[in-house]
Amino acid sequence: MSEVESPPTRGTLMRWAAWFGIVNAALFALVGIRYLLIFGRPDDWLSALYVVFAYIGQFAALGYLPIALLGVVLTLVWPRTALVISVCVLAGAVGLSLMVLDTNVFGQYRFHLSALSVALFDTSTWALTATVFIAFLGLQALLAGRVWNFVTTRRSRHGGVVALALVLVWCGGQGIHIWADATAYTQVTSFTRFMPMYFPIKAKRRLASLGWIDPDEVEKQRMLRQVNAPDSGQLRYPLQPLSCDADPATTPNIIMLLVDALRPDRITPTTMPVTARFAGESLRFADHYSGGNSSRMGFFSLFYGLPSTYWQSFYDLQRQPVLLEELQQRDYEIKAFSAVGFGSPAQIDRTVFAGLAAAARTAADTDAPINNNVQVSDALADWLQQHQQSTRPLFGFAYYDPGSFAAVHESALSDALAEAERADAAYMAGMAHVDVELGKVLATLESIDNGRDTLIVITSDHGYEFDELGLGYIGHASNYAEYQLRSTLLMRWPGRAPRTYSHRSAHQDVPVTLLQEVFACTNPAADYSSGRNLFAAESWDWMIAGSYTSHAILQPQQLVVTYPGGLIELLGPDYRPDRELQLDAGLMQDAMLEMRRFYR
Repeated sequence: MSEVESPPTRGTLMRWAAWFGIVNAALFALVGIRYLLIFGRPDDWLSALYVVFAYIGQFAALGYLPIALLGVVLTLVWPRTALVISVCVLAGAVGLSLMVLDTNVFGQYRFHLSALSVALFDTSTWALTATVFIAFLGLQALLAGRVWNFVTTRRSRHGGVVALALVLVWCGGQGIHIWADATAYTQVTSFTRFMPMYFPIKAKRRLASLGWIDPDEVEKQRMLRQVNAPDSGQLRYPLQPLSCDADPATTPNIIMLLVDALRPDRITPTTMPVTARFAGESLRFADHYSGGNSSRMGFFSLFYGLPSTYWQSFYDLQRQPVLLEELQQRDYEIKAFSAVGFGSPAQIDRTVFAGLAAAARTAADTDAPINNNVQVSDALADWLQQHQQSTRPLFGFAYYDPGSFAAVHESALSDALAEAERADAAYMAGMAHVDVELGKVLATLESIDNGRDTLIVITSDHGYEFDELGLGYIGHASNYAEYQLRSTLLMRWPGRAPRTYSHRSAHQDVPVTLLQEVFACTNPAADYSSGRNLFAAESWDWMIAGSYTSHAILQPQQLVVTYPGGLIELLGPDYRPDRELQLDAGLMQDAMLEMRRFYR
């Protein structure tokens, strides 16, 4: 390293950091070629262009920005040549070593490196990682000297051009993704999960509000592309084709009523008399959990029966659940109603109901939020009455939103109430409002008859918390303790007497139960779900629950929470750290295998 002994100017050190960052971007891209090999060949010229832009832009960001920014900051604070170069060489070696680890983890499990996967590395993995790091350290030192020699012996004017080109490539990739996500162009969006730490921009609602896209036309084109789209080859779902033998003449109507954030312990004769009466006449699952603390993941677990970690892939590919496919194959008349629409945040228009045409989905007028639940009940009742002479079985889904009514009620509450008390009072006002609407639907169902039995399900997407943990949490989508995950599941099932089940059940069990009990599907549940038949009354020993950006592996007495960036926490049931808790390596391995079973 004799080339670096002469005292440099700050400008020289900064130019060195910039060029060294560009060299590292190229190295990162070389290591990352494995992601391209796993992804395979793009479907068309636009997706191929996007893959090129996204690939170059992402690895330019991962390789260039940390080195360049670190070098510039050190140069400004402490412009010592040996220090700046040594730190940047070390950072480059660490970054490349992590990239190699990530490609190996992704190649095996189809998800990226996290602290959870690192915690399970054995001695041989660490030995290999150390070897790789030492090799990269030597390579980085060699390249650092070459770059220094280049910077100090010639005055290149191409650095700005290279930097500008990389920025334009990054912007081009983001621009293509914004358009593709807004127009549901899955050939582009399916590449997202293959890039490490890649979070492309989305702007569906913004583009629609600007008038740059026509949502109705987008929906038409989406359905056309979905019919003609080739198999992406990314998912293996189901593992085997379903074999279902139910007699079409005896399959029941299925009506599913989902109330956002309905906690089972809030269903009492005083607070929700209609729902409480229904619960007493139904199958009640008293210890039931959602697979997510958010609407998005709650819906995903309820209809797919899979861990939330698969959500992005199913969204990108717009792959509907096998439950909906079976309903369609059996010629069910399907109609979905929602008080809050089908898009963000739940995104069920491109997951659960991706296979339904827009005409089969009815959203309430959100300009009148107080009446949105009333609109859902009225529309569902009209649809049921119109089809009571139909010879086809019916599948109706209604999504109620107590929050719109609760927000109006909360504004009238006294400011003297504590925050949790205000939230609780508003929540119960919203639930009482929805309870009346559920009563209207149940009355309609009792008054019509199309010659079939009707299976009625009342459920919720997740729970809700009022700071029961004493940690300041109010609402949902903020932790994985029981209050935000405990969900309602009530079923009035023809031919089954009312009963309360006390085993630990989960949303993941619902698709299995419907497919096996209603449609007589003989496949093992593992072919299409992580759940089991509810009527087996078997408690889960562990399950995976998710939110928008994180997920957790739950056991009855501890939780392993994984956050963006790979950080993990090991928590007790009270959601506090406990030094006595330990990771169960075998269970974590099983969980990671479950999170990859349905990838090719």
